[in-house]
Amino acid sequence: MSGAAGSSGTGAAIGSGGAAGSGAAAGAGGVTSGGTGGAGASGGGGSGGAQTGGAAGASGGAGAAGGAGSAGAAGTGAAGAAGSGGLPLLHVDGPAVKDPNGKTIVLRGFAVPDLGTLYSNAAQNASGITSRLDKVLAAGLSAHVVRFPVYPRSCTNAGGQPFYSPAPFPVGPMAPSGTHLALSQADYVSKVLKPAVDYALQKSLYVIIDYHQIDNSDGASGTDATTFWSFMAGQFASYSNVLYEPYNEPVDTMTTWANFKPRVQGWIDTIRASAPNNLIIVPSMSWDQHPGDAAASPPTGSNLMYTAHVYPGNWKAGFMTQVSTAVSIAPVFFSEWGYIQGGADKNLGTADATWGPNFQTVVDGDGASWTAWVADNGWTPNLFSNAGLTTLTAFGTQTSTWLQSKAASDWVQ
Repeated sequence: MSGAAGSSGTGAAIGSGGAAGSGAAAGAGGVTSGGTGGAGASGGGGSGGAQTGGAAGASGGAGAAGGAGSAGAAGTGAAGAAGSGGLPLLHVDGPAVKDPNGKTIVLRGFAVPDLGTLYSNAAQNASGITSRLDKVLAAGLSAHVVRFPVYPRSCTNAGGQPFYSPAPFPVGPMAPSGTHLALSQADYVSKVLKPAVDYALQKSLYVIIDYHQIDNSDGASGTDATTFWSFMAGQFASYSNVLYEPYNEPVDTMTTWANFKPRVQGWIDTIRASAPNNLIIVPSMSWDQHPGDAAASPPTGSNLMYTAHVYPGNWKAGFMTQVSTAVSIAPVFFSEWGYIQGGADKNLGTADATWGPNFQTVVDGDGASWTAWVADNGWTPNLFSNAGLTTLTAFGTQTSTWLQSKAASDWVQ
């Protein structure tokens, strides 16, 4: 998803979100920005993505950064020793994720908005991120994992109106002058991302570092992802609590998995060159709606999970079949899901009061991990209804109840 406020995506054949984003045939809506994102009707498994909206609120005081846990030695796909923060390095074993003791682990949690937005709203301080974690956890979202979206200079939103993070990671086309803080790669890590990851570790949270682009991946955006991981993968290779998500939402609606797979392989190889053990959450075409195709013909590598991004507008029979295929082969991570109860948006909204509980039944039956999008009151679908992040929406209440019911289940010993 991207965060330009107020715009909504529309779909061409099956629309994509994105600020005024459009989807190609059989496409799905990418996560869009603004009030409510543009979802397309689903066709051929097409999905609408979520959107992010207005500025995320400023946060309060910073928490102290916890020490980084270092991963222990790991063999192929095997878990190493726990880091100093007490979280073990997880590994993939068949269709399950396991800890070093062989216990099956399911990660459940939430995503925050663009890290650069939270950082900027706190007067360019990582307290904007750490305070956001404190508020969300205090509201009853007892998570074991948090997804950190790292935006490039321009999140293209599939050819629609781009979103420009106020403090992006410096890769990709330059944003218009004056729209963002120009951080170096090293500064982004030291000032924005590392303090956030260290604090999450102190809170016993696993972290997904998500390269948050929404675009076709066969051109510059795919190359930018490789550039990002060439630098980033080694920065957190020793962290036992960090997972990598190479590319948020590839659009690529006219591309088969056979043609898309080499790009994914390139990102995996780039990550593995300096981070041999971190779990990798593998994307697929059409806004991550082909996890079954990907898992059935997997890229080369160990410790691979497969993602799916689910909203009411795209959760149709074809997509469900893709997920069912994937979970029978490999671990699945729903790294984005959400809804707006009673919302009018054709992608995010639903009048069905049972949509959330029904989705929970499917996901729990699949044994899949997940992060709900998004812990904010303006970015949508929103877990909160007020700027103080104390009042949950129907989606937020469903998420909180689900998390609390599983707080001690499928968890590290």
